[in-house]
Amino acid sequence: MFNRYCITLLIFFIGCQSKGFKDNQLQILAKVGNRVITLQDYLHRSEYSLRPDYCRGNLYIHKKIILNNLIAEKLLAIESDKVKNNNRSDNLLAFLKGRKEQAMRQLLYYEKGYKKVELKDDEINHFFKISERTYHVNYFSFPGGNFADSVNQAMNDGIPIEKIYSINFEGNIPSRDVNWIDNNDPIISDKLFNNQIKKGDIIGPYTLKDGSAFLLKVNGWTDHLDLSEKSYLDKKEKVINTLKDRKGREIYRAFIGKIMKGKEINFNKDVFLPYSQSIQNQFFRSRKQKENAISNALFDSGEFLSLEDIKPMNQKYKDLDLFTLNGDNWTVKDFEKEISSHPLVFRKKKMKHSEFSTQFKLAIIDFIQDLYLTKEAYKIGLDKTSTVKLNESLWSDSFSAYQAAKLWMESQSESDKQHILMKPIIDVLQKKYSSEIFINMNLFESISLSNVDMFVTQSNVPYPVIVPSFPSFTNDSYLDYGSEIK
Repeated sequence: MFNRYCITLLIFFIGCQSKGFKDNQLQILAKVGNRVITLQDYLHRSEYSLRPDYCRGNLYIHKKIILNNLIAEKLLAIESDKVKNNNRSDNLLAFLKGRKEQAMRQLLYYEKGYKKVELKDDEINHFFKISERTYHVNYFSFPGGNFADSVNQAMNDGIPIEKIYSINFEGNIPSRDVNWIDNNDPIISDKLFNNQIKKGDIIGPYTLKDGSAFLLKVNGWTDHLDLSEKSYLDKKEKVINTLKDRKGREIYRAFIGKIMKGKEINFNKDVFLPYSQSIQNQFFRSRKQKENAISNALFDSGEFLSLEDIKPMNQKYKDLDLFTLNGDNWTVKDFEKEISSHPLVFRKKKMKHSEFSTQFKLAIIDFIQDLYLTKEAYKIGLDKTSTVKLNESLWSDSFSAYQAAKLWMESQSESDKQHILMKPIIDVLQKKYSSEIFINMNLFESISLSNVDMFVTQSNVPYPVIVPSFPSFTNDSYLDYGSEIK
């Protein structure tokens, strides 16, 4: 059985609410032909990606510009489909398949984990109180094995944690604040927030899932108390959602255990080791290029291995058996075909060259687990839910609209002025499709946006970016087309 569980729940991403999810609860903000824009789409595209300067705030004019751009994206997608409906590359189809199946697995987690959680009042009250506390700690992590044994011996000999650190590392021992609501390692959360803690307590050494260990000293804590009703209600809802998420993970972990029971993978070391070595240098070179090219927030460098990362490859491997899964042979070619829609996710975010082979093997194991979870999601029909279909449409339409705009602007080089150059075209499309556009103005009027720029990603999934880039096609603030949804 594979003992891996690593999935980030974004309740809002899959359309769920803390009071429970129903597939028909997605609120439709606008209809554009056979496409829909939900309230969730509007909020996510506005707040989880970077908006351009001309609609960055929460002014009414900005909100109308945002809606016009989301509608423009759908209009461009409709036009694009008319002229090049079947002209989609294998890479795009693989990407859309991967995006859909990732959404299905996240919805599977909700159905088989989060949804099954039941909380008791005393449990909620305990963690609500403890959520007001911030611990101030010194800590450090270190390799397992012999190093961890020597740290254990030093602790038994009564050597202070600060001295253990100074003997082995340079500078001052790290410090940080720890809150219950943060995404801490479960061991740390349990030791700090489920036990009586005194100032000066030492926690550890404990071994983590990646094989490393940590040592922590409690220097004190601060309790925060906000008596306002809104703060109380907001925090209580956040505590309930966090508790349900953590308990949901435990339930889902047991579900995964049942799915993976009896599954067996055997690596062909005569092929795996040289194959791994052959792509190692290419992977690290590709990672470095990404680091130099763009922010790590986008690529989360070191976490992924896509098909592009392992090209060019020595073709001598493609027909050789890389591993067997339940007795079935997987060639290198079979494996590479599958990861074209499911980039591998590494458990260890930063690794040395010498660790690559081991981490590569673990990533393949996690990838196999996702294959079985995806099969289960198909089996219970999650691919047919509106949540998954809307997510798939979101990415597909974004790409189609981008391609259409690219064709119209082929003779223009000023991409930063796209919203100005495309505006006349969008104006024409608004008039052309006006009878097929419907807007829920009551719902639109209720929208309030943040003024804070955010680029939001999730971790430990093949596709970390939550929503496509903001569609910058027009700076028009007039809603002088379409009809109102009553």
